[in-house]
Parts: sequence; structure tokens; C-alpha cells
Amino acid sequence: MVLALSYVVEKLAEAAARRASGLRYDIDALGLAGETKRMAEEVIESVAMTLVFERRGLLRCAVCSKGPFTRKGLYLHLTRVHREFIEELVRKELEARLLGKGGGSGGAEHAHRA
Repeated sequence: MVLALSYVVEKLAEAAARRASGLRYDIDALGLAGETKRMAEEVIESVAMTLVFERRGLLRCAVCSKGPFTRKGLYLHLTRVHREFIEELVRKELEARLLGKGGGSGGAEHAHRA
């Protein structure tokens, strides 16, 4: 099965938003296996960590500091307001890992915030 990069980026961005919000996601739905699946999971985790923070036990958007949100509300906010930004983070993270630039938030923390 051949997957277009834009499709993979879109799906990983959605999974990262779900992960950041504390909602379930199904990485197996992408049909990835082995090393590729492991890399996708690492990208999701790395990007998700940059999207959310907690203050007094309440979820807030780390991109624009809005909140507090419920888990579902944060997911909707991230996907409606910051979708392109999240996709760019995923794209940069994948590029860093695929090109061997050390992996781990390769550029994600330096990306322009929306």
C-alpha cells in the first residue's frame, strides 16, 4: 500500500491533536508497520506534547493559551483553529526524523505559532 505524504501528515496531525487532548486514536488505521509505525508514534507524541499544557488541572492550548477546555473541546479547538500549524509541525518532525537530523522534536519547538 502506497500512502501519499499529505495523507500521512493529515492523519498524524489528527492523531497528535487527539493525543494532546487525551482522546483515543488508532494508529493501526494508517496501515503502518514496524519501524515506520514506531516513527509515527514518536512523531505523534512529540507534536502532542507541544500542543497542550495544564494549569490548575485544566487543559489549555499551548499554541494560543486559550482555555480551559474539556478534552473534546480542546480537540475541536486544535483541529478547527490550529490544523495547518499542527500539520506543519508533523511535516517538520517527519522531515527531521527521515533525514536523520537527530529526531525528537526536530524543529517542532522552533516552528512559527499560529
